Amino acid sequence: MPGDNVLSAGAATAVLGIWWAIELAPHRHQAIPSRDSDKGSLLALNVAHGFQLVGMLVGFLGVGRIDGADAPLRLSGLGLMVAGIAVRWTAIHALGVFFTGRVQIREGHALMRTGLYSRLRHPAYAGSMLAYFGLGLAFSNWWTLACSVLPYLVAIGYRIHVEEAVLQETFGPAYAQYARTTKRIVPWLY
Repeated sequence: MPGDNVLSAGAATAVLGIWWAIELAPHRHQAIPSRDSDKGSLLALNVAHGFQLVGMLVGFLGVGRIDGADAPLRLSGLGLMVAGIAVRWTAIHALGVFFTGRVQIREGHALMRTGLYSRLRHPAYAGSMLAYFGLGLAFSNWWTLACSVLPYLVAIGYRIHVEEAVLQETFGPAYAQYARTTKRIVPWLY
């Protein structure tokens, strides 16, 4: 891997590591009774992250380099990572104590319809997707891009299916109306 690629790939790896460390750090929230309905979706996300790490390793080995990729592409990738993480953290912050790593409905849970949630039903996943796309570009590597994006798309596809069934069951017609007026993860498209 050429030196300039090592710098951008190393920076992307550092950003990813800091992001994951912050999200995985134990947070002390008051225990709120909840109903767990995850159905293995957290495991699917973890498997997707495993593929991502393999893609990064292949990227560091230089296999699958994007021909003609130069500094603007790599810097754009880093920018997309930071923007995606910011979107994700904004969405998580909006949910507050109702955000968990598992699909759960907590006691007193309310349907969020403001801020990012006024346009997207799953803005945290949209932010992650943007960040993972940026990771592949920062590495300037087809394998890193594919291993970061494709398994995550499959995992969040399943996760969204699980979440939306639980939200529909919990909030009924209010959620159905909300779903009719918003997109899942891509504004104006999906």
